Amino acid sequence: MTDTEHLASDTTHPADPGVDAAATEATDRTQRPGPPQVDFPPVRNGIDYLTSVIELLDATQPSARDLKYAVLHLQAATEVLLKARLQAEHWSLIFTEPLNATREKFTSGDFVSCTVEETIDRLQQLADVRFEPKHLRAIKNLTQDRNKLQHYGLTHNALAIEGRAAEVLHFLLDFVHLDLSRHIDREEWERMDIKLSMVRRGLGRMGKFVTTRMNDLRDEIAEVADHIVQCPDCDQWAAIVLHGSRCAFCHQVHDPAAFAASWYQRAREEIQGKDWTYQNDCPDCWAERAFIGPVFFESARDQPRFACFHCQFTAATALCTRCARPFPAIGSRSECGTCMPPSPAVPTPRSGP
Repeated sequence: MTDTEHLASDTTHPADPGVDAAATEATDRTQRPGPPQVDFPPVRNGIDYLTSVIELLDATQPSARDLKYAVLHLQAATEVLLKARLQAEHWSLIFTEPLNATREKFTSGDFVSCTVEETIDRLQQLADVRFEPKHLRAIKNLTQDRNKLQHYGLTHNALAIEGRAAEVLHFLLDFVHLDLSRHIDREEWERMDIKLSMVRRGLGRMGKFVTTRMNDLRDEIAEVADHIVQCPDCDQWAAIVLHGSRCAFCHQVHDPAAFAASWYQRAREEIQGKDWTYQNDCPDCWAERAFIGPVFFESARDQPRFACFHCQFTAATALCTRCARPFPAIGSRSECGTCMPPSPAVPTPRSGP
């Protein structure tokens, strides 16, 4: 036995069980691994949510629970990835009040961050990030679904939810690749791209599902193409406005008044702004506020019309000769009748002799 070994043996007390137990415990603490650390930086966190969504929707028939968590995780992925891009512009921008932002609060996470709507607005104004109207609508619908699900419970058509999810997933995949990737470290991006490949494969299967289903409906849709519009629930060109309103893709049945209101709101948000939208009483059935435009039908997606979802009366679109605002081409009118000031062709009363 060496001197060192001897000294070590002299300093131990094998007969003392208390000393043995304390030594063993100390050794265990140094050798035993600690609790797992949570290490999910924002972008990696967002992509992890996306892979979760694909896993939840990849089943042949996702359960109600799968759909619930798919909505929650997809909304979380959207929020995290959009804010990661905003943070790349400047870390203070993700605060509700950027002027009150401090590094200490940012590092500790002790702050209230901006909403999804505020994030999108700041990305558009400060980072020159472009969003197509259909993507803005899809994100807005997703946020509403998430809020209903979280606070009130959500009863919705499973096919509609899957259709909406596919639209948001398509957007996020392009957003991450074409914009966000330019602000990520190359090594980190290579690791995340492996995870994204799973998202791409899963989205391909979802896209195939949508394509297959729409192909199955092709003949049914072709027969009533003049009455087919885009469904406000699943966003497929499969809503049949004929003797009521129902979607052939997701089977959602629509109340005519609610359907008209949805289309009018869509027109205000997407088409050309408030000056290019129209809502009035139907000139055929006189249903209140039911005659709206512009509405696009499957048979002519590039030709806006005015339509009543109560009686299916439609009219072509004419442009006012004074203000160029569209109005229903009914009769021989050449002006919309809402121009201010009135047309010089219309005599105005004179005061005095």
